[in-house]
Order: sequence, then structure tokens, then C-alpha cells
Amino acid sequence: MREARTAAVHEPTDSLARWVVLVALLCLATVLICVWVLTRDYRIPAVLATSAVGLAAGIACHEFGHMLCAVLLSAPVQLVSIGIGPVLWRGRIGETRFELRAVPCAGFVQCYPQPIVNRLSRLLFLLGGVLGNVVLIVLVSAIRSVVVPDPGHDYVGPIAFVQYYYIIVNLVPFWTTAGGVRTGSDGLQLLLLACGTMSGASSRDPNFLE
Repeated sequence: MREARTAAVHEPTDSLARWVVLVALLCLATVLICVWVLTRDYRIPAVLATSAVGLAAGIACHEFGHMLCAVLLSAPVQLVSIGIGPVLWRGRIGETRFELRAVPCAGFVQCYPQPIVNRLSRLLFLLGGVLGNVVLIVLVSAIRSVVVPDPGHDYVGPIAFVQYYYIIVNLVPFWTTAGGVRTGSDGLQLLLLACGTMSGASSRDPNFLE
């Protein structure tokens, strides 16, 4: 869930939410190991693992979809961040900084402030994330049909399924708080844009998965 951003420093979640996510992921990993040990059935952990891969890939495609739309609209991107928690990798390409964090369950794109942002540009930018997920669905479906043999379909399918879930979550209109800043989801910002109540100024909008 993205928006053309201010140059404000972004904190994806507060410390409590970060710990909750980390504990939840640890519990999930423990459950997967227990299921495999008790049942010796690798299919359930495999499906859950591919779903996790699909989630991480979906977040990356969502954010890069926003970034690509921003580039096409000549809006200079300041920062693309994937995940929350400790930074695993940080780099720069031109004016754009990139961050990869430890827990791939959120992300954001921050653009340099623009004096004028018209409604059509904002619409395309907000939809860029969803379009990124749609591209991933098409790609995964093509690979599943052409490359992966029938026994492997059950393990590839969840990657595409997670994208549908992620799209729905992103389009649900709701307010959230990131680093003490109240901000809206992609769906909420689209709704406000359609109602004509959104100004041309950019705003910050972290991508939380709830």
C-alpha cells in the first residue's frame, strides 16, 4: 500500500508490533517443524513454506510496482524498503536507496516531495502495487501450467493464492499508525481520491499486513 511520499523518516512499525511479528514467525516455524516430526508428511509444511515465499515475493512485487509507476510518472523515488526489523542489506542506485530488512511482512516506497501531483498520477501510483501482484500471479500461473509437473502444482498454487489475499488486504480502506503518524491504506487513499478529498501533497503510508 503505497503513496507518493514525503521525505519524512519512515518507521514501518513500532517496537511492540515488531516483536509481535517476530514471535508469531517463530511460533509458525515451530509449528511447521512439529507437524513434520509428528506426521512425517512434508506436504503441509511445504505448502505453508511456499505460501511464506509467496508473501515475501508479493511484498517485493507490490513495492516495485509502486516504484515502477513512480518512475514512469517521473516522480523521483527516494527509498524502497522491503520488510521490517533489522536491516540485512542497504544499497543505492542513482538517487534511490534500497533496504532489505529481516522480516518480509511489510514494505514502503518513499518519493521525494513533489510540488504538484495530479489525480491521475496519484491513481496510477496507488494502483501500481496491485498491478505488481497481478503480474506475479500471471507469471506464477504460467510457470505452474508450463514448467511445473502435475505433482508440484499443489506447492506452486499457494504462491498465486497469497497474492489475491494481499491484493484484498491492500484495497481494504482503513487507517493505521506508523511511527506515530496516522496514515491510510491504498484502498483508503483510493477512496479519498475518488471522493475528491485528497490533496495533491504526498503522504506516508506503510504497508501493514493484518
